[in-house]
Amino acid sequence: MIKKGDTIPGIFSLAVGIFTLVYIVRNPKMVIVDESVIGGVGPGFFPFICAAALIVCGILLVLRGVRQNGSVDYFRMTPERRENLKTVGMLALLILLLLAAWKISGLFFVCLPVYIFAVNRLLKRSMRFTVLFTVGMTAFIYVLFRMGFSIRFMP
Repeated sequence: MIKKGDTIPGIFSLAVGIFTLVYIVRNPKMVIVDESVIGGVGPGFFPFICAAALIVCGILLVLRGVRQNGSVDYFRMTPERRENLKTVGMLALLILLLLAAWKISGLFFVCLPVYIFAVNRLLKRSMRFTVLFTVGMTAFIYVLFRMGFSIRFMP
């Protein structure tokens, strides 16, 4: 029953959440609440929220997996799962290529739209959607991080 259904992803999510939480608590630079900053949140606040959400979702997945009572085999490889694994592998490769291209060129806002375009084509989106989404997301990220938060994307 432990190796069936949503139990495995639940245990994985729970473990990642717990390890992240331990890292945040043990690292002095990852302050969750910082009184010296306007707004009061420190650099550990968002990772703390994400870790807590992973822990809650992990617990819910484990409980769901136990309730499924072995009716779903997580390790059975179906053609759909095989195709999904190929897609996940390609997405991981694309993110690595984005990071490498950004590091080599230093041109984040040139590499980003190429990455977004490639992801949408991999996911078989229409050309119209791909172009509009690429332009929209690149503009959104530029406005949010470069103009809103004054973050510079330097290598």
